[in-house]
Amino acid sequence: MSSLKIGVIGGGAWGTSFAKYLAEVKNYNTLLWVKEKEVLDDILESRENKIFLPEIKLPKNLIPSDNLKYTIENSDIIVIAVPSKFCPEIYNDIAKYLSNQYIVSLTKGLDEKNIWFLSELMEKSFPAELKNKIAVLSGPSFAKELALNHPTAVVVASKDEITAQIIQEGFSSETLRIYITTDVRGVELGGALKNVIAIASGITAGMGFGFNSVASLITRGNIEIIRLGLKLDAKEQTFLGLSGIGDLMLTCFGPLSRNRTFGYRIGQGENMDNILRNSKTVVEGLTTVKTALKLAEKYNTEMPITESIYEILYKKLPLKEAVKKLMKRSLKKEWNIK
Repeated sequence: MSSLKIGVIGGGAWGTSFAKYLAEVKNYNTLLWVKEKEVLDDILESRENKIFLPEIKLPKNLIPSDNLKYTIENSDIIVIAVPSKFCPEIYNDIAKYLSNQYIVSLTKGLDEKNIWFLSELMEKSFPAELKNKIAVLSGPSFAKELALNHPTAVVVASKDEITAQIIQEGFSSETLRIYITTDVRGVELGGALKNVIAIASGITAGMGFGFNSVASLITRGNIEIIRLGLKLDAKEQTFLGLSGIGDLMLTCFGPLSRNRTFGYRIGQGENMDNILRNSKTVVEGLTTVKTALKLAEKYNTEMPITESIYEILYKKLPLKEAVKKLMKRSLKKEWNIK
C-alpha cells in the first residue's frame, strides 16, 4: 500500500491534517492541493500551515501544489476536504481530470443550493462510471488532534461495500481506526447536522447555563437528527455510532469546535457579523441550518432546536425568548421519533 498516491484537495486545517497523516503515518506519496497562495508559500518555506494548522510540522513526502490537474491525474485516491459551500465549484473542476480514482469526501455539510447530500452532488458531477467509487468519511475527529497522532476512530460509508473496505484497509493504522457502513445518507446527515446542534450547545453555555442544560439540549438535538434521518431512509443505528453521537459529543463539548465556539460567542452577546468578519475559518453550521430546515419542511419533520437556531441567527430572536419557546412547547413522550 505504500506505493499508493493520494491527492488531498483543500489546504484548510482538516485537509492539511489528513494529508499529514497519510504522508507521515501511512508513508504515502501525498499531494495537497492548496488554493490560498499564502498557505502554499508557508508550507514550501517552513513545512507548516501557519494559517490553518499552526505549530504542526509537515513531512517531506507531503507535497503542496496549486495545480489541480496535476494533483488529480497523479493520484490513485482523491480526498476532498473543502467547505460545503465551495463543493459544487470544486467538484466540477475535479471532474475534468478524473479517470479511475477512488474519491473520499471529508466535508461535513450539505449542498444548500440544490438541497442535496454531497454524495449525490458528486454522483451528478463526476463520470457515471465512478459512482461506486465514491465514499464519505466522518466521525469525531478534530484536525489538530489527528495531526498530533492522537488515537482516533471514524467511519467510512459507500454504497459499494468493496469501496468502503478499500478505503478502510488503505487508510487505517494504529493512529486512525476506520469502520465501514453502506449508510451514506446517515453518515453525511450526522456529520452535517451536528454542527447546528454544536452552535446551540455553545449558545447555551455562553448564556451561562450549566451541564444540565447542555446535556439536555444535545440529547434532544440528536432526536431531531434521527427523526429527519429516518424520513430520508437512513438507519437509526448510524446515529448512535461514530458519525452520529460520537461526532455530536465531540463538536458540542470540545473546545476546538469552531461551531461550538461561534455559538458560545453568540451566547455571550457578540454580534454574528463581527465574529465572522474576523474569522479565517468556516462555521459550517451557519449554512447547514438553512438546508436542514428546508429538508425538515420538505419531509414534514419537527426540528424545534434547529428552527430556534435559525431564528436566533437570521431573524434576531432574543436568546431568552428562544429558550422560553423551547421549554414551553407542548409536553409529549420522550422517544417521539416519528
